[in-house]
Amino acid sequence: MSWFFRCIALAWVLCTALPAEAQKAGPDDNIAGPYVPTPWVIVDEMLKLADIRADDVVYDLGSGDGRLVITAAKRFKAHGVGVELQPELIELANAGARKEEVADRVKFVQGDLFETDIREATVVMLYLLPRFVTRLVPRFLTELRPGTRIVSHDYPLVPWPPDKDVSMDVAEKEFISGTTWTRLYYYVVPARIGGVWELSLPKALARAPLSLELNQEPHTVGGLVSDGRSEDYLRDMKVKGEQVSFGLLYDGRMMAFEGKASGDAMSGEVSAKGVRGLWSARRRSPATK
Repeated sequence: MSWFFRCIALAWVLCTALPAEAQKAGPDDNIAGPYVPTPWVIVDEMLKLADIRADDVVYDLGSGDGRLVITAAKRFKAHGVGVELQPELIELANAGARKEEVADRVKFVQGDLFETDIREATVVMLYLLPRFVTRLVPRFLTELRPGTRIVSHDYPLVPWPPDKDVSMDVAEKEFISGTTWTRLYYYVVPARIGGVWELSLPKALARAPLSLELNQEPHTVGGLVSDGRSEDYLRDMKVKGEQVSFGLLYDGRMMAFEGKASGDAMSGEVSAKGVRGLWSARRRSPATK
């Protein structure tokens, strides 16, 4: 039997068997739903949206027959890791990797996707039920490196707003979910910048370092600056990967900041009317939660 027909047959068997098991489990179980193979046209779109490159390590959480990581390795020369609970699917994925001659670039791990170490990933792919996607959000924001790209098929990482999303109609989806409508959600893991920082500006903009307090949540980021006499809120703050930008009205000047965050340091360029220079910040204490 060919790899394609084995995938279809096994998908039918697992789709009919797993929901009964899921019903037996409690609300905190780690069975992330029945196996449903991602249609090939969506595989192509997910890889395109993630902008896969040869230096990427692509993780697929709930990898099924392995088609996403196998295709990433074959087409883009990336490395890949599939995490899957079902041993039959691990066997099928390994057979597919050998058939496509990418077994040296991918591996499939039988394990719990909620506990597997994902820190090596530069790209993460998901096709999981909503409550499981939401459970993964704290892990993604604390364990993945800034700049890691995530693509979720059909379900957003609530409450984290996507950096972009793509909608399409896929005829094959009607058999899977009763509708042809499909949406892909794309995220870039932001640098973790919460906490209290010491902000240094050009002398023309601030005579002494300022205190910068940043609050970061999955759905929002912001903060304020203090000089000991007054407090001013940051404007339009954005964090995408390591890139940071915000505005600040301080001492009668509107300033625009662009820069990069790396660990406990940030730096970049600040501009105001008639002034352009460099800024830097050093974290004095992390966010408290």
